[in-house]
Amino acid sequence: MLIYILSRSGSLYTTNRIYNAGISSRHNVRVIDHMECDLLIENGEYKVIYEHEELIKPDFVIPRIGSSVTFYGCTVVRHFLNMGVKVLNKPEGIINSRDKFRSLQILTEAGIRIPKTYFSNDLYYAERMVQTHLGYPFIMKVLEGTQGQGVFLVHTEEEAEHLISEHVKKRTRILLQQYIAEFSGKDIRVIVINGEIVASMMRTAAEGDFRSNIHLGGSGKIVDLSEQEKEMAIRSVEVLGLSMAGVDILRSSEGPMVIEVNSSPGIEGIEGVTKIPIAEALIESIEKTVLI
Repeated sequence: MLIYILSRSGSLYTTNRIYNAGISSRHNVRVIDHMECDLLIENGEYKVIYEHEELIKPDFVIPRIGSSVTFYGCTVVRHFLNMGVKVLNKPEGIINSRDKFRSLQILTEAGIRIPKTYFSNDLYYAERMVQTHLGYPFIMKVLEGTQGQGVFLVHTEEEAEHLISEHVKKRTRILLQQYIAEFSGKDIRVIVINGEIVASMMRTAAEGDFRSNIHLGGSGKIVDLSEQEKEMAIRSVEVLGLSMAGVDILRSSEGPMVIEVNSSPGIEGIEGVTKIPIAEALIESIEKTVLI
């Protein structure tokens, strides 16, 4: 099987692990920088030009699209789809997950519990909404941020005024979200591949931080999921239109809540904690998919 991994660099941990897992399973695997792909439509045919060559049509494409290049990356993925190639995550699913508020709308429509969340184009009523619905402290998130970047814990009205005005000036879209104090500095990351939970861990923030991301200094440990959390994780990936994703869950006094779904989850931290070979599990799942 010929597999293309769309990634900006083959040296990235997750890209490298998937590459080696594919090679070990005796597949032909190539890392393609999607930002260097030129797309051609000629006589009704879709072609991809890369490094001055027309790429051979692969059997499968694994998108590892960064948040800063979502639009072009998804255009490349769609081009491969138009060629008749099977892809791990379709463009619509990636876009659904990248826009944090859009993803929360879809999750809520599916009956999946999320924290109280506020989004507005001008944030004129933001202060009033905090006072009447969210309270202090609350979470502020950049709509298309990732890996804990652009996430703030806002304690006071003064902090809120400063941060909101700063992002309004930059024309950065943000949302405001309920702070779950009883699970502060923690979340549960669940990796789902084609409707199956492959691995899960609880992440805890480094001292002095509230963001639990391991690459920001947080730590992880193996965690047992409740049946409700398992169903919630699998359903979240399904309704967003994804085949593989990382689902982040909080345990609140009202029950588990999904706070985010990542369509290009890194696996270094969770593989290190759980010792589960996620890259190999992905290749095995792809093999089953292609045979269908």
